[in-house]
Amino acid sequence: MGLDIVVFKSLSAMEREFPGYRFGREPMTGECWVIYPEGINLDWDAVTVRSWRVGNIMHVAALRDAIADRLGEGSRLERIVLYSGSHTGDAIEEPSFVELEAELKLIESDPDPWVREFADGLAELIGMARREKNPIVFV
Repeated sequence: MGLDIVVFKSLSAMEREFPGYRFGREPMTGECWVIYPEGINLDWDAVTVRSWRVGNIMHVAALRDAIADRLGEGSRLERIVLYSGSHTGDAIEEPSFVELEAELKLIESDPDPWVREFADGLAELIGMARREKNPIVFV
């Protein structure tokens, strides 16, 4: 068990990449699937821009504690990203990106490489989510 985050490709990106296919789209996550031609199932890499494993449950708990030491208890990162080491089905949408980015700026030059790696990874996902006009999804 652990925490995995993904950004799905936009519907328009899927249509460009697979001309002649028609897609369904899950409105909460942005995930697309083939509805025509029938019987086609695309693999995970074909429907995602990026999939990222933050870490296992213990890793996420330790990361949450490290970030709480830097930002204080109750940060946005703690409340919507690191509150559990195994939450799934949640999504972070555009309105929350600005607040997350402000907190990421505070830890991006942290002396702990583990904290910096987290800040860099989440910042990259936010950029991809904006580009695709899709949320960040916990899977």
